[in-house]
Amino acid sequence: MKTSMKKVLSLALAGALALTSVFSVNAADASSVKKAANGNKITITAAADKTVAETTTVTASAVTSKSVLTCSYDASLATSIATASAVATNGAVKVTVTAVKAAKSVTDAAVSVKAGTTEVAKVLVTIKGTEKKEVNVVKATKTLKLAKKKVVVAAGKSVKVNYTVVKAAGAASPEAVKITSANKKIAKASKVKGKKQIKVTVPKKAKAGSTTKVTVKSGSKKKVLTVVVKNAAKKLTAKKTVSVKKGKKSNITVKVKAQNNKKATTDAVKVTVNKKAVKVVKKAVKKGKVVITIKAKKAGSSKLKVKVGAKKVTVNVKAK
Repeated sequence: MKTSMKKVLSLALAGALALTSVFSVNAADASSVKKAANGNKITITAAADKTVAETTTVTASAVTSKSVLTCSYDASLATSIATASAVATNGAVKVTVTAVKAAKSVTDAAVSVKAGTTEVAKVLVTIKGTEKKEVNVVKATKTLKLAKKKVVVAAGKSVKVNYTVVKAAGAASPEAVKITSANKKIAKASKVKGKKQIKVTVPKKAKAGSTTKVTVKSGSKKKVLTVVVKNAAKKLTAKKTVSVKKGKKSNITVKVKAQNNKKATTDAVKVTVNKKAVKVVKKAVKKGKVVITIKAKKAGSSKLKVKVGAKKVTVNVKAK
């Protein structure tokens, strides 16, 4: 009887020690697993049109294939992942995280794996989201410039004028360039596709010498281009000889018969003298004429040659 009682007590004590040993090992393993799991990471490149899952395996000797595992995760992952799950095998935990469609970016957010109330693994999740970075869409113009202030265009012809537009500081781009003509019967204007140019076209029926304005705007910036329909000189007439006193000035008038006599010619005027006795002071183009101011520098004679467009006339100047 005594012997039997001793055996029973001995077996009971051995069982208690064995049970204590099991729980001690489990606790130690769980602690070591938690430390080891901190280095595990999952990186997911999200897609705009589908969910994307990634898996990693974490060593965890504290669990068996029969362990029931649950996952919880940081609030930062709440809108970026669809599911987080874990499956236990002997000595390991397989963690799977699925990112939702068009997931937002998240960096190193924690997913905790628990067996009951004990954390047996932790995985850091990084999601490379599909959201686009905010782009500055503000449009504002700092400067607007035209290469020319005035153009002369023959009826039925067109010219191109360059422009430059610079965006304001901090803006994504300058505001759109808009072009308007004050009188489309005289000139039509439009942007040249793919280039920073304005195309100005004068209709065939536009009257020679007529004028209109083309306005170019970008935001609050504005430039005006004057368009004149070419009025070519057809005939020039002037006195054959004029006299001027030494040191004095005199005006020489060259009459101009233009394509449209009601308007001044648009042709360029060029005046030259063959000798230094006479100096050209200025020239003025007016309706029906060109007025040239000369000054006699010393006694002598000079030939004053006047060219208006393709037409020419010569005036003999005598300085006394």
